[in-house]
Amino acid sequence: MSNQALIELVTEFEAKMEQGEFFFLDQDAYRHLIDHYLNEEIFDRAMEVAERAIDCHSYTVEFLLRKAEILIQSNQERPAFEVLIQAEKLAPNEPEILLLRAQALTYLGEHLAAHEQLNQLPEELDAATNAELYFVRALIYEHQDEYQSMFLALKAAVSYDSEMRHCLEKLMCAVQHIRNYEESVTLHEQIIDENPYCSVAWYNLGLSQSYLGNYDEALEALEYAYLADESNELAYRERADLAFELQRYELTLDICEEIQTLFHTDGDLLLRQGQCLLRLGRVSMAKPLLMEALRLESHNDEAFYHLAEVAVAEEQWQLAIHFCSKAIEIDDNREEYHALIAAVYAQEGDYELAEEHYDRATEIAPEEVSLWLQYAVLLMETDRAEAALEILDIAEESAVGPELSYCRIVCLFMAGDRQEALLLLSEALEEDYAAHDLLFTMAPDLKKDSEVASLLKAYF
Repeated sequence: MSNQALIELVTEFEAKMEQGEFFFLDQDAYRHLIDHYLNEEIFDRAMEVAERAIDCHSYTVEFLLRKAEILIQSNQERPAFEVLIQAEKLAPNEPEILLLRAQALTYLGEHLAAHEQLNQLPEELDAATNAELYFVRALIYEHQDEYQSMFLALKAAVSYDSEMRHCLEKLMCAVQHIRNYEESVTLHEQIIDENPYCSVAWYNLGLSQSYLGNYDEALEALEYAYLADESNELAYRERADLAFELQRYELTLDICEEIQTLFHTDGDLLLRQGQCLLRLGRVSMAKPLLMEALRLESHNDEAFYHLAEVAVAEEQWQLAIHFCSKAIEIDDNREEYHALIAAVYAQEGDYELAEEHYDRATEIAPEEVSLWLQYAVLLMETDRAEAALEILDIAEESAVGPELSYCRIVCLFMAGDRQEALLLLSEALEEDYAAHDLLFTMAPDLKKDSEVASLLKAYF
């Protein structure tokens, strides 16, 4: 059924239900309605459809089974057993009854009993039933945290039915737990060879390629995921997020525009667009988007933070402090928030508050070299080289990088300890010559120092 036909069916059904009219639909219509409401996780409405279908087609066991399925998905396992007893009276040899019982027992934590239900199934089953059998086994393994077995069961399931959407969705969960991304790529490529328009398979392939660091392949697979199914909003958003992480901001903006056209605008989408525009230096364009994101979600700490970045770009220091303070009120555990407000306080000459926030930033992320460098530079700029050296001592307990050594060298020169500075410079140049430019970034006057120049020439 097309999306438009489904929308019309749902609209008609809900209108008649609201009016309290009795009406009759064919079995296919009821199937589509139940699937729709289950996909949307509107379990009450799905149950209404199932009940109406049972009334209209009382001798069709399928709708009793769908009712049991709805009960299980809405965490009502015990009532589901009663419905399955009714179904068994109509179809005593129906395999799906055992499959649904096994699912219900799984959610109740009765894993051995669930396996026993599956073991009662006959050996000769059609492909669709075999696929469901292995899917339910996978559910049991998932609840037992046996993810390797879960993966193997799902792999078996898709060998019987490669278009099984709920199976493919679970498959990626198993892959992420056992991190067998290369095997996942191979498996999903095989599935796509059989069914090139399988959107979920393309999506899973994209995620797997991303985990392997094959980013171009990942972007391509995620694009195919929504080309195969335009309604796959998750694929659009995943591709936008990946493009952003890869600093492909124009591409990210293009994808965000597609999402807005096809689906809806929300705070997360506006935030992502604002972030891209900031990174591209389009501050004036970013600002209204970030304000709108904040209007939609008044406690969005990231929106406050990026508005603080806008204020910094516009040299509105007090406004930057205001926005950044709001972000910190919402989430005090983001080191970048504290680093930004520290830099603004330093700009305003409030060094005490700047130090407080650098203390907090380095407490949150002690492994981040850049935070320690910013802190040390602040102390050096306020003629406290000895204090900067103490900060670097603390930094080296958690952070590693040649930048710390070069920063220490600058501190030693400022503190008047030339001999120690030159000795450490010799060691630093031998270890990582390429990072020496940091010296001149922090202390341009060192370019004129003949002893420094001599050492640089010796290690070039």
